[in-house]
Amino acid sequence: MNTFRHQRGVSLSGLLYGCVVVGFAAIVVMRLFPLYNEKFKVDAALEHVTGQPSIGSQSGTDITKLLLKDFEVSDMDRFDTAQALGKVMKIETLANGAGRRLRMAYEIRGPLFGPLDIILKYERQIEFAGSENY
Repeated sequence: MNTFRHQRGVSLSGLLYGCVVVGFAAIVVMRLFPLYNEKFKVDAALEHVTGQPSIGSQSGTDITKLLLKDFEVSDMDRFDTAQALGKVMKIETLANGAGRRLRMAYEIRGPLFGPLDIILKYERQIEFAGSENY
């Protein structure tokens, strides 16, 4: 009769290491979520504004106001004035003159641990129909 039994289960040190790894991953995810959430809010606002049927006849100032309204509705406070939004957003006429392009580029920063930061570089451009009288 063999009295040797195989160990089953997890040792205390293995359990502690597992908790440390899961805890570290959870902290990183909690720090990354607000940055990606902001990115998704900006993407949704850009898609909504450029998807409107009358966007081709809107001026740059009108498009900026529409974006600011969308940002206010989605509770994003990074761009609360037209001046702040104007620093990261450009509206250009396409080379062939058939439309316009809305381009937005900036960096989203968030703290990770102590002096370490997470940086998410946001760059997006959307082409939409244009009109000669904007």
